[in-house]
Amino acid sequence: MKATYSTLMQSKFFNPAFNSAIFDGPVRIYFAQFHESLALKIYFALQQKFAAELAQAKEVHQEMGRTVLVMLYPSEESFSMSFENEPDFLAIDDLFDDTIIGVNGPFEDDKLSAVLNKVVGAMKNWETLPRPMLAEATL
Repeated sequence: MKATYSTLMQSKFFNPAFNSAIFDGPVRIYFAQFHESLALKIYFALQQKFAAELAQAKEVHQEMGRTVLVMLYPSEESFSMSFENEPDFLAIDDLFDDTIIGVNGPFEDDKLSAVLNKVVGAMKNWETLPRPMLAEATL
């Protein structure tokens, strides 16, 4: 993660209701404790449906430190404080080299695929970014 945790906490994307998180390599999910089951549903669905994409993203994460931060806002009001004038259920933005995906409050199961596709799309976008040149070791 290029942005530090303190930078995230001081950004417009952080909400004081975020008192829990799931960290797994290139994906971090922030949520209020009462949305734990929804956050776990996102996490496990990513693991089951997009294992290959996550493996690729883990390589990029190790090389470049990029992370997708999924922010599961507890309400429409909290979502709109971070993503002003965003009419959609999902919003995307950047915080330094990390990608922020805002989710407008809790959602029903029929919207889970939209969340997963947004996360995977953000990780696939990393493939288009230049990677740092790795210095070859000389003997």
